[in-house]
Amino acid sequence: RLPIESGLVLSSFTAIVRQWSELTVGTASDGSTTSTKKALNDLCLGFRFTLEALYTATKKKPSIFERYPEQVQKLCAGLIGLVKCPSEALAKSLSNICSKSLAPNRVSNASGEAAVISSNMANYVAEVMHSLRKTMPMAMYLTFLIDSSGMNHTFSITNMHLLKATKDGGAATDPVSEFVFSYDRAIGQLCRFLTNSCDQASTKVLPMIRPILQKWLSANSASANDVIKRFVQARAAITIIAAFTWDEVLSNPPHGESDFIAPKFLKLDEKLDQLLIDCIINQFELSARIWLMERNDNVDDSMVQQQYLARLLGPITVLLRYRPGMCGRFAEEIHKRVVQQSQDTPQQEEGTPSGKDSSVTGREGTPSNKINTTEVHLEALLLVLKSKVPVSVADLVRSSNDLQDTLVSAAGGIHKSVSGGYLAHLGNKLLHQAKLCKQ
Repeated sequence: RLPIESGLVLSSFTAIVRQWSELTVGTASDGSTTSTKKALNDLCLGFRFTLEALYTATKKKPSIFERYPEQVQKLCAGLIGLVKCPSEALAKSLSNICSKSLAPNRVSNASGEAAVISSNMANYVAEVMHSLRKTMPMAMYLTFLIDSSGMNHTFSITNMHLLKATKDGGAATDPVSEFVFSYDRAIGQLCRFLTNSCDQASTKVLPMIRPILQKWLSANSASANDVIKRFVQARAAITIIAAFTWDEVLSNPPHGESDFIAPKFLKLDEKLDQLLIDCIINQFELSARIWLMERNDNVDDSMVQQQYLARLLGPITVLLRYRPGMCGRFAEEIHKRVVQQSQDTPQQEEGTPSGKDSSVTGREGTPSNKINTTEVHLEALLLVLKSKVPVSVADLVRSSNDLQDTLVSAAGGIHKSVSGGYLAHLGNKLLHQAKLCKQ
């Protein structure tokens, strides 16, 4: 209500606060603080706490801040930057407001009123909080960054999307697989703020957020209905660790025989490294489930799958390239999963199913009623070896004889497991690519 009048009042407060600095309160010649400046100091300190009411929302009503026009919202956010030292309650309210804006689908309140700030305004609020990070506890600032990213809203939004997509048995306007990448902008912004939160952020910040990263990486116990939630959160955790790794690469380029980033910078142990590998490979298996959810003819299109996997592998290749030992363990784990799946899969599914014509699927012998998880594993490993952007894993393989032997051994085992079935051509390509890395 009364946005014009509110804007005028906020502009007046802004003019007053600009003249104030609690760190440089003037003193009179007799050593006492001048009454005018003391009154100004008291006013601005009090205003710091009264600001909280503008951002407090209820279940039935959005906050006053959210209901203001964007020009007035910017005045409100600017005032937070001027008075500094935001409280924990204010940071929590702001993170909740920003998280709704950064989510792919706008969330309405209980009364159905969609009061969500624009993504540009959410970015502005995040920039203001980033500029104030030294005036608040680091733990509070990191909590704000993670909560404002929208990761906690993935469940309800995904359900809304899937409900709309499958209504009356119809297909979604946007493929479900695209929803996996719908938080990439928010994740990218989160990585940028985390890596720039302080000097040597990889050794100071990463250990502080490790518990939440481990939680996102190990969400395999979640309900089967939470596939997208699990996927998005795991992708966020992998991307954050990759961002810190890449930041360290740019700051301290590796040199010498190892060609790796020293593990001490992350202070990650082998248990977490294995958790990363398991999570990465689980993403390939979840991808197969997501493609089934789409019920779209394009899921059998090899080019569509490769484009999807290429986007998925961006941050993953950084970890495989620069984390010591991870690339070899990744190939070995892929080999182990493929062997296990070949033993569990009935022989009939390895070729053209009974009563199925290969022309239906567009690829010889491909089962048209399911996405084969083994195929996704092979496609992913093949793309990793061919990757050039953002890093080349093949260059790493060529620099290590042990890694070459590990890779060729894994590729040979995979080739043997899929020979005689419809994936034999992929097995041949993978083995050929692995041998090329030895030349």
